[in-house]
Amino acid sequence: MSFHTLTLLLAVTAVVLCTFVQTTEALNAATIKSIVSAHNKVRSKHHSPALKWNKTLATYAQKWSDGCVFEHSGGKYGENLALGYPSWASAIDGWYSEVKDYNYNKPGFSMDTGHFTQIVWKATTEVGCGVTVCDNLGKGSKLYTCSYKEPGNMVGDDNIFFTKNVLAP
Repeated sequence: MSFHTLTLLLAVTAVVLCTFVQTTEALNAATIKSIVSAHNKVRSKHHSPALKWNKTLATYAQKWSDGCVFEHSGGKYGENLALGYPSWASAIDGWYSEVKDYNYNKPGFSMDTGHFTQIVWKATTEVGCGVTVCDNLGKGSKLYTCSYKEPGNMVGDDNIFFTKNVLAP
């Protein structure tokens, strides 16, 4: 193999590898505290009890985030995903901002408010989150994932679950 062919092959390999780079960002105690605090700040406005951090949920969320696929896992936990936000605070604020579109007089699930309703879902007691930098989703894009137990957005007759779990401020 000639020097030029080998150089070209190495360059192509480097480009391919860089295309699929993902970097897990470990969450330290201060970050975990701020994630839980941001959730609980908005939950308290809706008469929902404080969440506690769950390591199993965090591991699940981190593993899903590491896959760098911006779609829901379909797992047994509630889930919120965000892409492209600069920080946890802005991602959580983005999820909560859907509150402006929620109709308490006609409670129920909507694609426009699903992140908000999961955050404030009264029956949810635990949260765990993870984040990964996923260059395949946009250079430097962070994929934020939070998993929730018990899951929210449960649909039932007459949207009774929303009536009991998504309370007006």
